[in-house]
Amino acid sequence: MVKISAYVITFNEEKRLGKTLDALEQVADEIVVVDSGSTDKTEEIARSHTKVRFMHRDWISYANQKNFAQNQCKNEWLLMIDADEVLSDDLIAEINEIKKDPLYMVYKIRIGDMFPGFKKPRRFTKMYNLERLYHRDYATMYPDLLTKDRIALTEDVRVGQLKGLVYHYSYLAIANQIGKLNNFTNQVLETALSEGKHYSLIRLVTEFFRQFICYYIIKRQFLNGRWGFIASVNLAYFRFVKIAKWFEWKATHTDK
Repeated sequence: MVKISAYVITFNEEKRLGKTLDALEQVADEIVVVDSGSTDKTEEIARSHTKVRFMHRDWISYANQKNFAQNQCKNEWLLMIDADEVLSDDLIAEINEIKKDPLYMVYKIRIGDMFPGFKKPRRFTKMYNLERLYHRDYATMYPDLLTKDRIALTEDVRVGQLKGLVYHYSYLAIANQIGKLNNFTNQVLETALSEGKHYSLIRLVTEFFRQFICYYIIKRQFLNGRWGFIASVNLAYFRFVKIAKWFEWKATHTDK
């Protein structure tokens, strides 16, 4: 029987963290919560769970924070979960079976969006499918990425696929979502500048419309009803804003 350490990064997550940790405690032998300065009841909620080790660390970036959390874990098997994600009952049972005798060293998990009133993600909507459960010798979270928080394989290894879902409760309120996306575009801009990216005027003009079609039609957000429409507009706007901020930076930082 292998032991699993789960790790979560937090900032003002009192509304969602309890359900996340309740589910994690059913599969994890240890839960590491790294907080970047919450002013609500996040710490109190985290410390009320017996398997949690809570610690503070100032924010640098998503990947850097998660790399730090990963490195605080005591066990060889790791499970990366966000504070707005909850393991489904099917996934909990599946992971507990895997703990008895893992067939792979890395597993992908599908992540489905949850909106107000949803009991489970809508069928046939586009889901993320990401490496989230892994042995630390075969995958890692790299610390030097600004905006990407994906697990990367460190060895040539076969990856297993789990059937159970993670429920993603990303939606709290429109104001919350817009504020989060606004902050995230600042880091996206920093990444674009460091990589020497260049955006055209045509890209600026067409980005919102192209991305809305991508999210609403191609990624099938229309299956989520009015919430899918709202999410598609917000995400398309986020894509537009990242380019608009690049043009703004160029106009205000280029020598005339």
